Amino acid sequence: MKKFSLQVEPFNGTWMDCVSNNLISILMVHDRNFEHTPCLAKARYRLFAHGSSNENIDFPPGSSNIVTPLLDMVRTLDFSPYLDYETVTPDKEGPVHQIIKDCLHRGFYIFADVDRFYYPSGVDAGKNHLKHPAFIYGYDDEANAYLLIEDCIQPSTMESYLLPYDRFDEAMAAVRSETGTYHLVLVRKKDQELQFFSSYTKEQICSSLEFLLQEEQGPFIDHAMPSADAGVTVSYGLSVIRDFAETLEQRLLGLLKDDFEYRALAIKNPYYYRRSTIQLPFLFYRKNGLDERRLQSLTDEYKKLCNDWNVYGNTLIKYYYKLKYMNDLNWMAQSEMDALKRLLAKLYDKERDLIDKTRAVLA
Repeated sequence: MKKFSLQVEPFNGTWMDCVSNNLISILMVHDRNFEHTPCLAKARYRLFAHGSSNENIDFPPGSSNIVTPLLDMVRTLDFSPYLDYETVTPDKEGPVHQIIKDCLHRGFYIFADVDRFYYPSGVDAGKNHLKHPAFIYGYDDEANAYLLIEDCIQPSTMESYLLPYDRFDEAMAAVRSETGTYHLVLVRKKDQELQFFSSYTKEQICSSLEFLLQEEQGPFIDHAMPSADAGVTVSYGLSVIRDFAETLEQRLLGLLKDDFEYRALAIKNPYYYRRSTIQLPFLFYRKNGLDERRLQSLTDEYKKLCNDWNVYGNTLIKYYYKLKYMNDLNWMAQSEMDALKRLLAKLYDKERDLIDKTRAVLA
């Protein structure tokens, strides 16, 4: 067979991460309503510091790209109720292409770790060595390529992508030489019929709200680079929004000395999170009989908060570039910085208010 593909389409309802977005794309084949899955993520705002003080912004050399001076949002989703997983470890000299094709014909989608430096095109091609779980859903022998869904052309946007077999070999070999072993992760839908609206409970949503409020601080441990991030602490909870506002200038100046494209990925993460939660009132409506008036009122509140986080992200990006190319901070730039701090203070209050309103609906 020269061509084969499993049914799938890129999921861009909101950005989670490349793996989660691709897993949602699998589930949406069976029930379109799984596009609401990001609503159910457990999420917390987080803020990194070097040492125990927010004032110390410089991170050690070699800190992983996840460590950023900026306000970030971490989200996790449990897909185990919906998907089955298997792991295959091909022999070093084994027929990996045949293994991949056989697994596809068995109905498995495949995640294969590759180095995107070897891709023929994209933001990392020939520039950055980035270990990445490529998502394979088919192949085309006429094009000598695998069919992928990738975010390598436009970051945070999933798109169809052709990865030639020879480039896949190079990208896989780079990862294999680094680790000594190589694994393929196989994923497919569980045998039972899946329906999104019967898969979540009010208790799950209440638990997620409590998790969002949970305050915690401790050392950051990167299992991929355990020694490189020594001395970095991470704090979680709504209070980090205020902590970030208080150290905004130092943190943004610290970012100027580093790789903006990677360090600043966190800028829009709060917006992506709040963009996904706009659908929460609709879930209450479908599951718990929320009346239409309260549905519209609560939806408007979620939309406003989402918009505010979008304004914050876009403003901070613009301010970063102004700061980078200005010799001195003039009064106008300082005025914009003060406005950003006020916006963050309001966002903290709005987060608290919206959680209270949501709890009242769920009571």
